[in-house]
Amino acid sequence: MNSSFTLESAPHDLGVTATGRIMKILILTLIPAVLTNIFFYGFGVLINILLCLVSCLVTEGILLRLRKRHLNLLWRDSSAAVTAVILGLTLPQLLPWHLSVIGSVFAIALVKHAFGGLGQNVFNPAMAAFVFLLISSPVQMTSYVSPVPGNCSHLTISRSAAIIFGGTDSREQARKEAQESILESLELPGDRNEYYRLADSFTGPTFLTDVMHERPVPSNPDASVRGWTEGALGSGSLPWLFIGHIATGLAFLLGGLALLALRIIDWRIPVSFLTVAGGLFTVFWLANPDAFLSPLWHLLFGATIFGAFYIITDPVTAVPKPQGAWIFGGTVAVLFVIIRNLGGYPDAMAFSVLLGNAAAPLISILTRRREFGAGSTPEVLHDHD
Repeated sequence: MNSSFTLESAPHDLGVTATGRIMKILILTLIPAVLTNIFFYGFGVLINILLCLVSCLVTEGILLRLRKRHLNLLWRDSSAAVTAVILGLTLPQLLPWHLSVIGSVFAIALVKHAFGGLGQNVFNPAMAAFVFLLISSPVQMTSYVSPVPGNCSHLTISRSAAIIFGGTDSREQARKEAQESILESLELPGDRNEYYRLADSFTGPTFLTDVMHERPVPSNPDASVRGWTEGALGSGSLPWLFIGHIATGLAFLLGGLALLALRIIDWRIPVSFLTVAGGLFTVFWLANPDAFLSPLWHLLFGATIFGAFYIITDPVTAVPKPQGAWIFGGTVAVLFVIIRNLGGYPDAMAFSVLLGNAAAPLISILTRRREFGAGSTPEVLHDHD
């Protein structure tokens, strides 16, 4: 007997899927964050996103054909596009183009389709790709652009493209032009050496990396974390570096609140994550303020806000049940704090999310709702007739 029915994994929808609508809305809510990143970090952010977008969609199309699936899934679920945008925002802004492509192919081919495609992957594809690149290319993956207001006019599309795609000579020329442009635009109060250090290598470790290794600034020789932050926040140093980080975090928060208002993500996961992480960071800071950052900086810097609303809330790799969502968010938060404060990686979002993804099936089992009538004896059921 012939049948026109086909077996496919959830979600099931014959028209434009609810998943596709959710993914497209999620991308739209990221527009303020993308624009903010471009303003502070230059057009390398946009090039990264486009590279990841093309690579993810091409890989998705090839894998769909190999698996004899309909190509219209490319735009019906839009999950590959979401992976591309999230990965593009997390990568260093001037990362060589081939690493962005490799990471995108890894995310779609090995993390998503190797497990069965949408809805079957165990780990978050973007975070798995980020960790893969970080382990395989640690130098390139830890060289981020220092945030400067108006950096889009210094690291223009042409200069960013020359650094990302060009050879050695073109990269060095573009870097020199960007350095000179940054210096000409800056007002130079306080310690001029710090500005020249920044312009001489406008890509380098992030703020969290510097703090972890207790790197003092010229205006404050105190090598403690407290001394580092006080010097860096002082009027004689670089307060606009912090403005860039804070503005980016607020842009992600704006998009996250929109997702909550539209009920696209479960509010329990970001609330439990931020509450537990904030509480633990406070305990570390109160115990030793010279060795650990204030919880305010932990929440505003790095990928904390981005991860809370856009990464750990991935419905495929998170725990959707109410009780499980609380436990899942708290579990990722505990891992996040331990790795960031005590581990070797300053921004631990990717590692904590992957470990949380691995624990998600167990959390789902432990928080499974009891089936109606389960555990009841026939006599008990008869008494309620």
